[in-house]
Amino acid sequence: MGIRSTVLVAALAAACGGSNPTSAVGGGNPPPPGGQVVSVSMSDYRFTSDTVRIAVGTTVRWSNDGTLDHTSTSDAANGWDSGTLAPPRAPATCPYPPCNPVPATFDFTFTAPGTYGYHCAFHGVPGPTYQGMIGAVVVTP
Repeated sequence: MGIRSTVLVAALAAACGGSNPTSAVGGGNPPPPGGQVVSVSMSDYRFTSDTVRIAVGTTVRWSNDGTLDHTSTSDAANGWDSGTLAPPRAPATCPYPPCNPVPATFDFTFTAPGTYGYHCAFHGVPGPTYQGMIGAVVVTP
């Protein structure tokens, strides 16, 4: 690999980044080692559970277990956004699918108390008449 190829690969890797936001309302840090993780499933145009109650420092892990693309997008302008989470796919090492499909996931650690509304950017409409695929995370001290 030449020096230009190495620089290009490094630049692309830096531009892609990770799935965890670095600054947002309520947190955004990677899950703390040994910290509690609460799971929320995305499928069939709904979050299950659509409301979770957690303590400060807990990580919520959204997992797309459905057949369509979904997101976990904060209702707050400066909140988190998972980006598109694709439906489960068989691992590349699977010789004959279906082999234990791997769902796309997104983790967000909440570091401040409050109620955080969120929605799927494709299937939910935030606002005064919340409709579709919506949820809330209630964080207590």
